[in-house]
Amino acid sequence: MKIVEMYGQERVAVVDIPQPQPHDNLVLVKVISSTICGTEARSFQVDGARDGGMMNSGHEGAGIVVKAGPTARLAEGTRVTVLPDLGVRCGNCVHCHRGEWLLCLNPTEYGLDWRGTHSQYILRPDDYCIPIPDDLSFELASLLVDAVGTPYRAIRRLGVDGFDTVLVTGLGPLGAAASIICRALGARVIATEPSEFRRSRSVEYGVDVAIDPNAEDALARVMQLTDGRGVDVALDFTGYTEPQMLCLDAARRSGSVGFIGLKYDETADGPVPRPTPVTVAGHLLPKELTLIGSWSVSPQELLELIELVQHGLPIERLITHRFSIDQAQQAYETAFNQLGCKVIIDPWLD
Repeated sequence: MKIVEMYGQERVAVVDIPQPQPHDNLVLVKVISSTICGTEARSFQVDGARDGGMMNSGHEGAGIVVKAGPTARLAEGTRVTVLPDLGVRCGNCVHCHRGEWLLCLNPTEYGLDWRGTHSQYILRPDDYCIPIPDDLSFELASLLVDAVGTPYRAIRRLGVDGFDTVLVTGLGPLGAAASIICRALGARVIATEPSEFRRSRSVEYGVDVAIDPNAEDALARVMQLTDGRGVDVALDFTGYTEPQMLCLDAARRSGSVGFIGLKYDETADGPVPRPTPVTVAGHLLPKELTLIGSWSVSPQELLELIELVQHGLPIERLITHRFSIDQAQQAYETAFNQLGCKVIIDPWLD
């Protein structure tokens, strides 16, 4: 079977390896759609991934169960979307019982047969695979598990509704998805985005006003648009310090700020999280802000999203490019040139 290996320095390759065989509660999923996530940028651009390039080669996938291990609870032929994973959950801690598997207190390492979703087949535990209805396409299902699910979780936690004005910093895939969701909830959406291409698509995402932070004072414009009050909710999807500080400064008194974007600085000792100088005296106490960090999506929230898409949530607007797995190099270059939004790899496209 074909998989994508990542070598860093903007190089990927497609190689053939033996098809894995399911055992225990593992199922073999034939991947039909796999989308490139922004968190793959570092592995693509800098130093590749661990274990010979097998890791971090995709984590947003959907497909069909074609073989099942002897204790698996999914039948062959089941259409599924596959939860993102940072390790194998323990299944016994408080977070696992809540369905918040990426917060597992005792995760274990991947096995050697664990591949990213930029593959023709993957092995996963049966409970990592969420069945999807026949009227939900594999492409849309692959978007739900991260690109749409991650902002949805933050928006849900902050209780965004039709009375809110929301600031979205960054109109990459997650910020674009957040704008679509907030608009569907009836909120007014203001966004900042330096890329002219992404701003040009902002209306499709339901953005009322798209600001170029390189061309004008973004904070002054936000305050003008809100009559000096500030926004009810601010969501950062960039991971960069300046947009994060804009969210803190633009949030109204008793407002809420969600940090969803993630960026690292490269050092001699490896990557370190980029600092964000939040101050208690300058931000938290005087304005009584609520701050959250939000990470991934729970199985329950995935089920909610499936229903929302069935009822018309227009997440298909995120998709701008499709490539075969043999075009993986081109797919990655397109994903990170800021001239697209969501890039899909179809492992079976000729």
